[in-house]
Amino acid sequence: MQILKNLTRYQRQDIPEGYPESTLFLKDNMDRDWYESQKEFQSDTLKVVFNSGGVIISMSKDVSALWPVDNSVAEVAAADVPDGIDITGNWMFDGKNIVRRTYTAEEWQAKAEAQRQNLLTAANATIADWRTELQLDTISDEDKASLVKWMAYIKALKAVDLSSVNDEAGYNAIVWPEKPIA
Repeated sequence: MQILKNLTRYQRQDIPEGYPESTLFLKDNMDRDWYESQKEFQSDTLKVVFNSGGVIISMSKDVSALWPVDNSVAEVAAADVPDGIDITGNWMFDGKNIVRRTYTAEEWQAKAEAQRQNLLTAANATIADWRTELQLDTISDEDKASLVKWMAYIKALKAVDLSSVNDEAGYNAIVWPEKPIA
């Protein structure tokens, strides 16, 4: 199984026949050329691109479909590929195998805060027109009542205590306030 680590761009002096002069070339930390190395990969394996932290950011059975600049590539036998693998940041290559990513407490905190910000952004988008109508004194009583409910929801979102989120169980235990009916 092939592993090419830390593929970076380089200027190749002897451009192979059939390659345009504008071709971008990569080499790994052992000076192996990306294009020349592709023929060493087996056709029936999964090729994964992973960053310096080991997080899988791209994958394909076709090695030529990948562009791993500033990353690394490994091939994994089809039988060793876990069910459910994706490129959403939840999987890692540990040097030998694909494993589920283990997040730090700080990453769980950041993930929880990002979820809160997504919910706040969606809520603010929902009420944007109502706020304008309120300022212009053109809001209907029904929309004003909805605005009040959504503002209470926003306040409740901001009040959710995320300080105890330091693992997956803590993240899954977050009780987000119920979204008002628009």
